Amino acid sequence: MGAGIERADPSAPHEGEPERDDVPTRFAHVRIETSEVKAEMAVPSSQTRRLLTTVLDVLVVLGAVLGPMLTSKAASAALPTWATAGTIAGQLALLTVVAVLAHRPEHPGRLPS
Repeated sequence: MGAGIERADPSAPHEGEPERDDVPTRFAHVRIETSEVKAEMAVPSSQTRRLLTTVLDVLVVLGAVLGPMLTSKAASAALPTWATAGTIAGQLALLTVVAVLAHRPEHPGRLPS
């Protein structure tokens, strides 16, 4: 299993997908890029679902913490408290649905991942 994280060079031209050999490997490559950071991981293909579920869990936790905080900051004083609370409750409900769907058990007809 390999991993690499590097700072993105903003002055470098965007070259799109890097050249890869078309030779099949036993590893799945997962790449996350932002304007500041590039991260790429190579994991055994049998562990890809676990990796992506973990990334989704981190995003759900960040959303559960930052979403209500940013909503309460952005809500104007004229907005009723019930509207702000309802918006926050809706955000948390949506994040709960995403987390539950990500952790549902495998279907019997599916190939194992």
